[in-house]
Amino acid sequence: MDGASWWQRIRFITLPLMRPTFALLLVLGISGALLSFDQFFVLTAGGPDRSTITVVYAIYRAAFTQFHLGYAAAIGVVLMIVILLINVVQLRFLRTRD
Repeated sequence: MDGASWWQRIRFITLPLMRPTFALLLVLGISGALLSFDQFFVLTAGGPDRSTITVVYAIYRAAFTQFHLGYAAAIGVVLMIVILLINVVQLRFLRTRD
């Protein structure tokens, strides 16, 4: 640390030590964004011309308003696989090489 500038301390010490935290925040943020339901349901209920329908809201509508339970379950399984694949790719790129 002796003789290192502010930018070098950030680049070579602080950011590498914060990499696991960034990885966790990225995984939780993207998973949370894909699984958002209650905000859209409470605020807009699908919005004008169904502009705020998310995948989870589509599952809810298919299961509990249209009673297509098998279709809703299939969408749920596909959503789970997509989230799993996204998280695996994220963690592969963000893991440390120790």
